[in-house]
Amino acid sequence: MNWTVLVINLAVAAPAAYWTYQDAKGRDANSVLWAATIILAGLFFLGPLGPLGTAIVLLIYSLVRPKGAMRACPHCNKKALSWLAFCPHCKGVLKRDCYRCFAAVDVEEESCPHCRAKLG
Repeated sequence: MNWTVLVINLAVAAPAAYWTYQDAKGRDANSVLWAATIILAGLFFLGPLGPLGTAIVLLIYSLVRPKGAMRACPHCNKKALSWLAFCPHCKGVLKRDCYRCFAAVDVEEESCPHCRAKLG
């Protein structure tokens, strides 16, 4: 394989792999696996078609990644899915249980939005 093609493929795959790694980590998906898949597809997808391999893996990732709204973790201020109980970055608590109705409530809430019980 030509070295210039390899460098171009790596120049396209590396930023895509970095973005995928960060996004998958915040969504509590297997971030190393997705980033490695993008690098490998970008480098070894039939020479000059490497950017096409990168685009295909990015499309597959965007279709199968965990869905949901992202919010900032109150402990480390990095993005995490709003329905996660623990931050995938710092392992800080994002949800706690209401002792009256046993619903999962955001850690910042003062009262339960379901039964209006004061959280302590």
